[in-house]
Amino acid sequence: MKIKNAVICAAGIGSRLGLDMPKCLVKIGNHKLIYYLLKVLEDVPNIRIVVGFKEEEVIEYVRSIRNDVIFVRNPDYRTTTNSYSLYLGSYDLSEPFINIDGDMYIDKKNYNLFLNQIIQGENLIGITKAYTEEPVFVQLNKEGKVIKFSREKISEYEWTGIAYFNKIRISKEGHYVYQELEKFLPIQACEIECYEIDTPQDLDYVSNKIDLHENQ
Repeated sequence: MKIKNAVICAAGIGSRLGLDMPKCLVKIGNHKLIYYLLKVLEDVPNIRIVVGFKEEEVIEYVRSIRNDVIFVRNPDYRTTTNSYSLYLGSYDLSEPFINIDGDMYIDKKNYNLFLNQIIQGENLIGITKAYTEEPVFVQLNKEGKVIKFSREKISEYEWTGIAYFNKIRISKEGHYVYQELEKFLPIQACEIECYEIDTPQDLDYVSNKIDLHENQ
């Protein structure tokens, strides 16, 4: 599947991580987190990154890697969620797109696995074995489709923050992305290995995983 558009939401403060920097600029292994995202998305011609907190630092670093990225400002990043950032980054897109949270690590192998599960005209949600401190769990039906999101444990899987959107419009008034997706359930799921960083514990966990990958 050839992907033309991707939106990375990287506007938040990352208060739970407590490092006073955008989570996408946290160093993991040998590089900052968004470096890995840009590498797996290197074949996507149109990348939009929604920025807010310390946006100048994000823009400067991203431009040192790739100079054709489009930056979308979220000046209300302190009072809005990733759903509003995704709305800003995607409201004028008429074609399907991939959304990835800026605080996620995913390698090329798992990204390609996700791409290979995309069916033309359908939506797709990435899920993974639950490991984060505050997961959004997903419930699957027998066909492997997500039929419910929940903060309560309803399965061993959680929502990852990566999705392929086809004919889904994000509401300006939405709270979280998974709540926007609830309107379109059931949606096919794809199990992948990826890591979200929200807390210091998540960072330690992911750093150890990335170190293992890089040392092999």
